[in-house]
Amino acid sequence: MPAQTLVAGALARLGRAALTFARSIAVRLGLKPEAVRSRALAAGLLTVGTALSVSLLAALGPALAPHTVEAHPMEIAVAAPDLSSEIGAVSRLGTYTPKHYEISSSDTIFSLFAKLGIHDDQARDYIFTQQRLTPFLAPQPGQHVTAGVSNAGQLEYMRLYLDGAREDNSRTIEVSRIGRELISNVLPFTFSTMETLVSGDAVGNLDATARELHIPESVTDQLRAVWVGADDPVEHLTAGSSLRLVYEKKYADGRFVRNGQLLAAQIVDASGVHEAFWFSDGRGAGSFYTLDGRSASQTFLRVPLDFKDVSSEFAPLRRHPVTGVLRPHNGTDFRAPSGSRILAAADGRVTRVAYEARGYGHYVQIDHGLNRTTLYAHMRRVAKGIRPGVIVKKGDEIGYVGMTGLATGPHLHYELQIDGVQINPATADLPDTENLSAYQLAQLRASAQPLIERFERAALDEGRPSPQALMAKQAQKSAAERDEEADQAANAAGRVRLRPVKIDDLTDSSTQEVGRASIVRTGGHS
Repeated sequence: MPAQTLVAGALARLGRAALTFARSIAVRLGLKPEAVRSRALAAGLLTVGTALSVSLLAALGPALAPHTVEAHPMEIAVAAPDLSSEIGAVSRLGTYTPKHYEISSSDTIFSLFAKLGIHDDQARDYIFTQQRLTPFLAPQPGQHVTAGVSNAGQLEYMRLYLDGAREDNSRTIEVSRIGRELISNVLPFTFSTMETLVSGDAVGNLDATARELHIPESVTDQLRAVWVGADDPVEHLTAGSSLRLVYEKKYADGRFVRNGQLLAAQIVDASGVHEAFWFSDGRGAGSFYTLDGRSASQTFLRVPLDFKDVSSEFAPLRRHPVTGVLRPHNGTDFRAPSGSRILAAADGRVTRVAYEARGYGHYVQIDHGLNRTTLYAHMRRVAKGIRPGVIVKKGDEIGYVGMTGLATGPHLHYELQIDGVQINPATADLPDTENLSAYQLAQLRASAQPLIERFERAALDEGRPSPQALMAKQAQKSAAERDEEADQAANAAGRVRLRPVKIDDLTDSSTQEVGRASIVRTGGHS
């Protein structure tokens, strides 16, 4: 029995005993029964109320005290719906094969779809209606395409990667499917670029060497154009020469796309070290230059003079100012003060130095290779050292303006011949790239230095002589040869030539020190 029930029973018995005791006292005192009953009732109610309160508190005590309620999970079996058809539809929607393709010269949108395995008339028609997707209709050779194609030939997406004039102008043209709809986008894109070094020995001409060294065809084509002109080491490449290249490889979305720009080339042969480095003007145009800022390829001066004043244009028919006879004037006449310097228009080899009393007077003819020749006539005299077989560089002094031959005044008559045909030098399609400015030259040298170091390491790893050491010896030899030629010319003229010397070398009694130069007596009259 609970404790609260025992307490309540005890209190009830106590109340009845109190009521009986009150009645007995009342009889002894002579009180009325009603008065005794009411007073006893009040006392009993008080006692019973107290007992009930205690009993209630005892009963509610456990409920009011903190306690923990344990929850018991219930498992209810529910039948899952059949979603196999929905899952199959989603799976079919996301199943496609990624494909990659490089555009060839004959490709159209139709051949592109066929080669990628796309059989989707909706996608083809959509491309024709969207102006921003026009590049898909006329793709260019070398462009890269990626596509996602379902097993049924449905197009999920297709991207065409386009090169910009600058690296940050590249973009992708994209058509993609969302559900049953097609959308198009043009998004900016930058190719990832990796520089690749090729180094080895030539086994013959360029074609054979390219196959041996696994040089890509697009890079080989660029190499052919580096030294276009009279002195082209690529054209004269033979077994035993060393060839080193650095070129770019382009990647899109982590996948190789194509080979990019040739950055540097070095050929070491019996004649010395030939180097050229790519330099871009930042607007997409560029060319190859040597480390002294000169164009590596042959370029032409359209006006090979210090002074230029055109006095007679190139013309198919002109009345000669001396003879009065109508005849073609296959050249351009430049008025200039007598004695003005005449410059070689481009690199080449002197083929003729002659005199015609009834024609050109003193003139020089230069062969620039590639069936290009130039002629300079009516010279006052030819510059010293200019004779048949001599190699000249663009801008070298070859003679001086005069009026020898049939001429009415001092001027230069300049002719350009390509493939045996007289061409107007002012309008001919000639490579005329200018030399780099001092600022551009500094940029070129800074960008070329890491490439030079790679060439140097490659040569040493192959057990080859240092290209830089060979170039230093080559420069010293050229300087010595120039000094020797100058000494010979001065000796023939009986003149005294000044040249710099080291003070430590002043031991010859025939050498008289003057500052940091010396007077070398070369013979003739003193």
